[in-house]
Amino acid sequence: MAINVTVGTPTAIKVAVGTSNTINTNIVSKRTSTKIETLADVDVEGIQDGYTLVYNTATNKWEAVDPASDLNLGIIDGGTF
Repeated sequence: MAINVTVGTPTAIKVAVGTSNTINTNIVSKRTSTKIETLADVDVEGIQDGYTLVYNTATNKWEAVDPASDLNLGIIDGGTF
């Protein structure tokens, strides 16, 4: 049994198995890239190397903060495993 794959356009792939079975499908996702600072709910004002994104419930945004001065690292609990 032979399997033939034909890619016609970027959005459609036709696969034929043997001579009588045909499967048609469409690709619905695209690969895109973006920068995190372009997202609406991310505030990177004043960001520096080593900063961490932390969610602020008052502003409903992720904000860049200095973990050494702005985070209370004493309350982190990794749980029990």
